[in-house]
Amino acid sequence: MLRIVLLATLSVVTAMAQNPKPIFDGRLTLRPAKLSASEEKLFAGKIVLDARNAWRKREREPVCESGFRPVALDVASGAFTTPNAAQKAILYKYCTFGHNMALDGIAIIENDQVIAHILFEGGENNAIGALPDINGNGLAEMVIAGGATNQGITSGWISLIEIVAGGVTRLGQIETYSDDCGGDENHCKTTASRISVVSGKTPAFYRESFVNKKSSGAVPIALDKDQVQYELLQ
Repeated sequence: MLRIVLLATLSVVTAMAQNPKPIFDGRLTLRPAKLSASEEKLFAGKIVLDARNAWRKREREPVCESGFRPVALDVASGAFTTPNAAQKAILYKYCTFGHNMALDGIAIIENDQVIAHILFEGGENNAIGALPDINGNGLAEMVIAGGATNQGITSGWISLIEIVAGGVTRLGQIETYSDDCGGDENHCKTTASRISVVSGKTPAFYRESFVNKKSSGAVPIALDKDQVQYELLQ
């Protein structure tokens, strides 16, 4: 699970942090978590059914590749819709419809019930994690990790989102990894980034880049705009 592997240095606290705290490290290998038996049952039943009905209503299911099968990708724990709640966020791929394109979703569950359900058209997303309330509103933000390879160039990125009343807030997106080793693995450039944050009403983000494993130091950054449209099912 991304939250365990990448966010182990973070303490889930409500006090505002004074120093940048790491939230993602592009040098690390993601190890998505598996769903429990009850979570698998809920996913294969209600979550997939609700997703199917929603995509059909939006006339998007016909784009799915033949023989597609929804698959759960990762799960993370946090309080995503209610402060102090014991919830889980299941990231899943409903179907693919081309190179690096997919109909995706995130289901928030609590006590084996679906509390919230987000649909979005994404790409090669592969992991999800919970952030420790970096804006101080009592809720855990979600970090979605993805990546893709095109024409010998591999890139990875994260998107930060949060469920708010009636919708989803996009905090932004940032590249966390890139290499051009697909062309010549013996003479290529690899850049991985560790992303950190200073919590507050307006969180401040920092990036420490490692070019061929050599650090360039941490610098303030502004997140890129997340172009993905996230829809909270009602």
